[in-house]
Amino acid sequence: MTQTTTQDPGSRLADELRLLMAAVAERAGPWLDRVAVSTHDEHEPAPPGESCQWCPVCALIALLRGEPSELATRGLDRVADLVALLRAVLADRWEPEADPHMPGFRPEPPAPSGSPRVQRIVVRRKGMTPE
Repeated sequence: MTQTTTQDPGSRLADELRLLMAAVAERAGPWLDRVAVSTHDEHEPAPPGESCQWCPVCALIALLRGEPSELATRGLDRVADLVALLRAVLADRWEPEADPHMPGFRPEPPAPSGSPRVQRIVVRRKGMTPE
């Protein structure tokens, strides 16, 4: 773990995640290299200077190495969009104690206490006599 400082929790979490990913990449790098070699036996190797762009294993290895990967870039863009959406929803001054519904949802107001909740409707069919 890192030293406890007076920085905000978000940056501390980011630092911890960065250190965790570095440790995972260091330990998993050789294994991922072996997996990448074994999965690419069935197709042609990429020409020198190019890397596989469609294989999720290659995208993960490229991401761990710090190389650009189109698949990883698109995935991270979607994650960033999701985080922005969650922040926007939660920043809408939602007070769960006052209203248990999410922001933007407004339930119908309750019916006045003097009116009945059910209206009786008499149905009469032609040609039939009431019992």
